[in-house]
Amino acid sequence: MERLKEHFLAFFTVLIWGITFVCTKYLTDSLSSLEILYIRYLIAYAVLWIICPHFFGFTNLKHEVMMFFAAMSGAAAYQYLENVSVCYTSPASVSFITATAPIFTAILAHKFLGEKLNFKIFAGMAVSVFGIFLICFGDSKTIETGLMGDMIIFFSIWLWAVYSVLVKKISAFGYRGFLVTRRLFLYSVIAMTPFMAATGDFERIKSVARPEVFINLLFLGILASAVCFATWNRSVEKLGATTTSKYLFISPIITLIAQSLFYKTAVGAAALIGMAVTLIGVGITEFKNN
Repeated sequence: MERLKEHFLAFFTVLIWGITFVCTKYLTDSLSSLEILYIRYLIAYAVLWIICPHFFGFTNLKHEVMMFFAAMSGAAAYQYLENVSVCYTSPASVSFITATAPIFTAILAHKFLGEKLNFKIFAGMAVSVFGIFLICFGDSKTIETGLMGDMIIFFSIWLWAVYSVLVKKISAFGYRGFLVTRRLFLYSVIAMTPFMAATGDFERIKSVARPEVFINLLFLGILASAVCFATWNRSVEKLGATTTSKYLFISPIITLIAQSLFYKTAVGAAALIGMAVTLIGVGITEFKNN
């Protein structure tokens, strides 16, 4: 039952993250990618103080360095590059390449954490990637892509793999999950502050006062950041980086459904087939021989 709970938390996290693409896309009409991420993390940091109002002092240099690099790789750089890449390639291409992250996470987790990696896992992942390809491109007459954007997002998924491995190692230190997550957001905000000071536009930032913008930022800050980074980190701790990362295959399905509901568009036949194929692939990775 406890393990089932951790699987549910991983699924819940990806469910929320799948919706964030739609929210972020909506906010780009009012704010820059950096402004969205900065405000989102400020909200998350404040909320985590409310959820867990305990002082978390300096631990030791090794632990702080690992938390700093976890913040830079997964919370800051990955999230920012994912948003920027859309400017140089198609959203479908971003969604497809991002969804291959579990493969790279599994490779690093096998090398640095000793997690199991076998043919069944790779076969299931390959089936899921094919399903995601159908979701992203199956109903399009052409495959729109851009080399610069594809290179950016390909680099970023390696950053997410590094983040997952670091989170697993940090979990062995025994700190409370909410406190670690709060520290990651603190380091991320500190790192982004100079860039915000140099590029932030006060006129754009004033749009936060608009109810529709504020509500979307609250969703991104509270649920998608404060809560979901904590639940994701917990799942990685309990299930391992490889198992937890496989839930990212479901993210394009969630995004497609959310996008269809928000923009009131129909889901194509190829995308429906792709959803089924993706879920079959995830099932293969979890199948246990008698």
